[in-house]
Parts: sequence; structure tokens; C-alpha cells
Amino acid sequence: MAVAVSGPGGDSSIQATPSARMYLSIAMAMVGAMMFGLDQGNFGNVATFLSFRKEWCVDRYGDRETCIHLKTAALDKEWEDVFVMWGATLITLGAAAGALLLAPWLANKHGRRPCIAAGGAICFVGCLMASYLSFGIQAVFFIGRFCTGFGVGVSCFALPVYNAEVSTPSIRGATGSLFQLNVVIGGFVACVITLLNDHWKFGMMLPGFAGFILMCVMPFMPESPRFIMERKGYEAGVKELMKVRTGDVAEEANIMRDEIKKEQDVEQVSYKELVCGDPNLRKRLFIACTLVLGQQATGVNAFLGYAATIFKMCGIEDPLSFNVAFNFVMFFGCLAGLLLVDSRFGGRKCQLLAATVFMGPPLVLAGFTLMYILPRDAAKDVTTSTVMPSTAMPVLPVLPLSTVATTTVMQDTQQDGLLPLAHIVTMVCVIIYGVGYQFAWGTVPWIYPAEIFSMSEKGKAVSVAVCLNYVANAAVVIITPFLMTWSTPGTLFFFGALNCLNFVFVSLFVKETKGVPLEEAPGLFDDDEYEWTDESDSEE
Repeated sequence: MAVAVSGPGGDSSIQATPSARMYLSIAMAMVGAMMFGLDQGNFGNVATFLSFRKEWCVDRYGDRETCIHLKTAALDKEWEDVFVMWGATLITLGAAAGALLLAPWLANKHGRRPCIAAGGAICFVGCLMASYLSFGIQAVFFIGRFCTGFGVGVSCFALPVYNAEVSTPSIRGATGSLFQLNVVIGGFVACVITLLNDHWKFGMMLPGFAGFILMCVMPFMPESPRFIMERKGYEAGVKELMKVRTGDVAEEANIMRDEIKKEQDVEQVSYKELVCGDPNLRKRLFIACTLVLGQQATGVNAFLGYAATIFKMCGIEDPLSFNVAFNFVMFFGCLAGLLLVDSRFGGRKCQLLAATVFMGPPLVLAGFTLMYILPRDAAKDVTTSTVMPSTAMPVLPVLPLSTVATTTVMQDTQQDGLLPLAHIVTMVCVIIYGVGYQFAWGTVPWIYPAEIFSMSEKGKAVSVAVCLNYVANAAVVIITPFLMTWSTPGTLFFFGALNCLNFVFVSLFVKETKGVPLEEAPGLFDDDEYEWTDESDSEE
């Protein structure tokens, strides 16, 4: 099957181009992604604040001696395994629930725009409950964390759908990549603010501030033209389309109308039909779900979550400050991915493959260098140091004591000239891995599912993919402490192997959707051997 696409709109007959209001609408909607990034970056640092530990640890999980001092608090197993663990996990479980239970109904019944705004409002209330309105009640704090995640899940479900339906096909990938760019920016801003301000309630409110902006701004943004045309008719859809396009929108509106007419004869698919229905649909659901699972299989939430620990092993004296710089560097990987994803030099599939090549080998190399570093660092000091992870997962010793006991005869650092080089290699591997992730795997799994399903399939299919993403995220948060306790180098080898499997999956199953109109994307998966050409590229 061949699909030819050209012109500014991605279809050779579409003459309309994006308007400034389209860019503004998508940029405002993507504040929802920043809301997610702010929560990823704030909790790990807030959990180390003295004021936070005074509020939640003292007289609950220990006394002032065990809770106030960071090193002893980090060794408090009950504090880490109960409060900190659930504080980090509940947001991902809440996000999964929001994406599966409320978001599909809200987006399909009332629109993408109200869904995004409602998610922001729920997140804002959740942040208030976890900070200024917690009143020192642990149950209220945990409910607030769950509600924060619930709001994030509701908004993040609608964001890729809104982008796919508002953008023109020729720039749909680039505008969709703003999702991950805003996640990175949110994480970086949270790191900087929590580094400069140690008031725990203000730190916990950071995602709520972004949610408040969404709640106030989104009602004034244009709705998805496809949604309006389907619900209110052709004329209303054209009027909404003209808000986000410049030039003659007639041809694009006619394509929309024809597709909607086709889908009117087909009822919204059920969850059962997603699994037991059309083989093409099952294949696309498999690809979408495996892609988001692959995002978690990269190890980002396990490896980057323990970035502070790895940096400490590399000899970084202030891992928190270095983590800020690290997040800043990752921004450029995300920016490069955004600029290339819709260009003739990039695309969804090729960037995923390239990113996997730049992620798997550094993990394996970092694993080998840590095998070299750990025994020698242990020989310097039999007492194992611990560092709070950047995402507030349970703190673990960098080396089992049994290993320390058997390596005390090793050379110390000053006598081993290769040890500083091993520290540098490990640190560089961490940076390459992070940049590689942001280049493609942080972005494409969010935009791809919204591109490969029709209107009648999209609501439930995307909700399953987003929900599965957050469930897998929570699973990684839970199992990582066990992996790290087993072996830090082994953890890196494990995720390095999963990256190799990701490469095989993308090579075999992922189809390129760059520039393909949404109406034609499902047809790409009708057969395994298809030929798609972008006439706009060939003309260049």
C-alpha cells in the first residue's frame, strides 16, 4: 500500500497552513505535560527537606534523632518503604486510574478541551490536599497524592489526542513532541526551585500551579475541529477549523467530513472489540501498548530515578546540584528530537531506533564500570553511604555489606590510576543515556498511539495505552529497589538487554506515520509490506 503526502498540511490537496492560534492552543495545552514534569522533579527533593521530615516522619516513623538527620532518615526502612514509597507510587496509580476511568468519557462526551482543563483542576485540588490542606493527616496527604496523579492522567490522556486533531499532519510530530519537552522543562524547573526553596508545602504545590493555569486558560482555547464537526455538524467544524488554520480550509474540512461520515456507520468500539475484533485493530493496539511498555523498559524511571546515587558513585560531591545540570542537558536531547521528528532527516521509527542504539550500550558500559568502581570505593570506607534518589524511591546501599567485607584488601583510589577514568566513563554514560531517551523514547510513545487509531477507536485505545504506561511506571518504581539491592551493575545490564528487545520490536512492528493524515494512518497496518512516500520530501 502506498500513501503519498505533500503540501503544508501533509495532504497534497490541503492548502491551509497552521495559524498562530493553533501554536498558542497547543502550547497552552502542553502545560499539562509540564504539570507532570513538575511532579516528577519535585517529590524526590521535597522528601529530603528538613521541614518535610519534621512534619511526616517525627513521631510517626521515628524520633527526632532518626528523622531529622538525613543519613539516619535514609536508613529508616519503614519511613522509606511506607511513606516515601507510597508518596511516589500513588501519583502513578492515580494517573492510570484517571486515564482509564474518567478521561475517555469526558473527552468523548464533552470534548478534549474540557478534559484537559478538568485534569488541571483535579491536580490543583490534589496538590492543595498534599500540602497546605493536609493538616498533618497522613491519609489526607496520600489522598492528595492520588488526586494529583488522577488529574495528571486525565489531562495527559487528552493532550496527544488534542494535538493530533488540531495540528496539521506535516508538523503533528513536532507539536506532539512539545509534550516531552514540557515534561523535561517541568522537571528542570522543579529541581531548580526545590534547590533554592526548601519550604515543603510550596514544593508540593508546584504541579498544582500548572494545573491552575490549565483550569483557567483552556476554556478560552479552540476545541478540536474534528470533535466539533462530529458533534455539532459541518459548519460548526469549519468555523472551529478556521481558528487554527490560515488560508482555504475547505479541502481539509471535506476530508474530515468524509471520514466522520464513514465512522458514523461504525459505533464506538468497546474494550472487548479492541482485543477480540478486527485483526488490524488488534495489531495497532498491540503496537501502541508495547510501545508504552517499551518506554518504561528503557529503564528511565529506574535508572534516572537513581541518578543521584550514580552521581555520588562517580565522585560528584553535590549530586542534587549536578542533577539540575543533568536535567538541563537532557533538554537539548528533547529539543533535537522535536526538530527532527517531522523533518526529512527524522521520523518516529528511525528516531526510536537511533535512540535505542545510544541508550542500550551506555547502560551496559556503565554496568561494567560500576563493577570496577564499587569494590574500590568500598575499600576506602567499609561504611556504605546512601543518597536519596531523585524520584523519592527507597534509598539503597550502593554495595551489599558482604561484598564490602570481601573487598577491603583492594587498592584505594589514589593507588589506582584507572579509577578516576572509570568515574568519568560512568558519568558520561549516564548523560548519553538521558539525552538518548529524551531524543525519541520520551516523546514518540506519547504521540504515536493518538496517530494510528480512528475516531471510533481512539478514545478507548489511547486510554488503554496511557493507563498501561502509568501502571508500568508504578511497577518500575516498586521493583527497582529489589533490583538495586540485588545488584546495581546487574540492574544496568537488565535494562540494557530490554533496550535491545526494544530495538527488535521497533524494527519489526512500528510503521512510519510522519506526515500521514490521521484518516489514512490505520491503513498503514493492513499489510506488512507497504511503501509510503512523502512527496514534499521528494520535491525538495
